[in-house]
Amino acid sequence: MNFKLLLQHGISILVVFGLTSIYEVNAQKTPKPTTPHGVTSSTETAPPVKMILYVNPQSGTDSISAGKSEATAFRTITYALQQAIPGTVIQLASGRYSNESFPLIIKSDVVLKGNESTQGQGVEIIGGDSYMSRTFAKQDVTVVAQDKSQILGVTITNPNVRGTGIWIESGQPIIRNDTFINSKREGIFVTGNASPQIENNRFMNNDANGVSIAKNARGEIRNNTFENTGFGIAIGGNSAPLVSNNQIRSNRNGIVLTDFARPNLLSNFIENNRDYGLVIIGQARPNLDRNSFKGNQKDQFQVIPFPEGVTPE
Repeated sequence: MNFKLLLQHGISILVVFGLTSIYEVNAQKTPKPTTPHGVTSSTETAPPVKMILYVNPQSGTDSISAGKSEATAFRTITYALQQAIPGTVIQLASGRYSNESFPLIIKSDVVLKGNESTQGQGVEIIGGDSYMSRTFAKQDVTVVAQDKSQILGVTITNPNVRGTGIWIESGQPIIRNDTFINSKREGIFVTGNASPQIENNRFMNNDANGVSIAKNARGEIRNNTFENTGFGIAIGGNSAPLVSNNQIRSNRNGIVLTDFARPNLLSNFIENNRDYGLVIIGQARPNLDRNSFKGNQKDQFQVIPFPEGVTPE
């Protein structure tokens, strides 16, 4: 069983081929990483703001003379993105953004901003459409985050079959203070060599996973909340993200690792999930440090080696 299979079925059935002690996985305590996992620190100076474009889905107008103030806002994010240059902040008014040309491509050094103080409550981007990924072929995606883009203070839902909220395939985008809810697959998919910073978001009621990480992705997933989702976080391929200080509760499984994944799991609260807190499949090997596992209903851990002669794709 591998990560690709998990994606294919959304939530797969875990078959126990044999259990080993979780302590074998963490026989040697790994020191806390001293450098970010390929992620630019959030304290680093952001590029200067060159332009602010305003969008209001109720009262706006998509015309070249609009967008320069709240009173003369554009109507769609799609139109605002066509006018954006590096250094542009696209400021979204409260409302439902569904009359868009999906997926929305957030270009490098462009900021898509709603209401960070409420984690995007009332600023809803709903929809999705086909996107051809370089590493995972055709997908259904709401938003594509490119290198050094930022997505702040919005709520994202992809209601389409196998729908993903944000797709990240390269670079170092920042995803902060958002809500990912009711997508038919996952809230965020990270693949390729991407190293995003995913911080202080809420993931709720997504059918498959809150965040999926594949291929050679790195980055940081920190201070997020994952609730009532299939797998809170699914990590596969050769990926090695830092996963720290997250609340992962009331999901089917808390964290599921497959393939050759080598994540660093630091100071997470993984509690009250319906099956297991941490599932390790195949040759995945996490570094564990100061995590709290409590109240996971079947057990805190499940380790599933590949059967003899079977290797991940």
